[in-house]
Amino acid sequence: MILETTNLCKNYRGVQVLKDINLQVPEGAAFALVGTNGAGKTTTMRILVNILQPSQGSARVLGCDSRQISPPLFQQIGYVSENQQLPERLNIGQYFDYLRGLYPNWDRGLENSLRKHMQLPPTRQLSKLSHGMRMKTVLIAGLAFRPRLLILDEPLSGMDTLTRDEVVDGLLEQADETTILISSHELSEIEFFTSHIAFMDDGMLSFQESIESLRERFREVQVTLSAQKNWPASAPENWLAHEIQGHSLQFTDTAFTGREVLQAQLNEHFGAVQFEVSAMSLREISKVLIREARNSRMEAAA
Repeated sequence: MILETTNLCKNYRGVQVLKDINLQVPEGAAFALVGTNGAGKTTTMRILVNILQPSQGSARVLGCDSRQISPPLFQQIGYVSENQQLPERLNIGQYFDYLRGLYPNWDRGLENSLRKHMQLPPTRQLSKLSHGMRMKTVLIAGLAFRPRLLILDEPLSGMDTLTRDEVVDGLLEQADETTILISSHELSEIEFFTSHIAFMDDGMLSFQESIESLRERFREVQVTLSAQKNWPASAPENWLAHEIQGHSLQFTDTAFTGREVLQAQLNEHFGAVQFEVSAMSLREISKVLIREARNSRMEAAA
């Protein structure tokens, strides 16, 4: 694993914001870390690059404890955050001139290619960049030295559609040789190049798996009931987000294994029915999981 955490915990003023996180990112993956607001995604990423230190447990990055990452190892790790600070007295060209001297593997040809593609004029002052242009600048800074690992914390936040497309194109240019760990609310923009996913809620890691496995087991189910029914208390736990209106039932099956199995389950709980199943996008899956997590917390607090 290029990145691995073991029982990772973080406390702030007596509040546990990370709870036994065991994350495993294989080399070459494009790994999406998704979840509710305040779930602990940013805290996890900051621990990985030693901005923060864990309260308990450990994180290993490129085989090294995150608390002991040396400058040579940082030359293999790119980190991009929506809150990243820039030396605003410099312009874009001067900023890249400065960075070039810090990274022996800096690829000026890649820098120029990305800068032209993203339309970043070298004479533009960093202090006068829009949010989208700032994020394009720090993304190029994170890509141009061809890191083995690129950690991206909400790199697409607040961007217009065209700017997001330009940033994603820049990521794809490096995807074959760089392991990517990305947190983003713009799931429709990253879904097509994501290979793995992990879902976090309330400081805990709910699951992690390949995107193919996730897509195989999630289905939206539309059922036509023979008569108006109530939701059975004995319904499978993997049936989420149910809605019943008259003879129409809709829910999400998170452990779909085939139509025959689902047919038998529906017959058991509702009698003879007609139904259709549909594959779900990463965005749709995430919305169901986030809504379910919020409802569970509200029920626990009641």
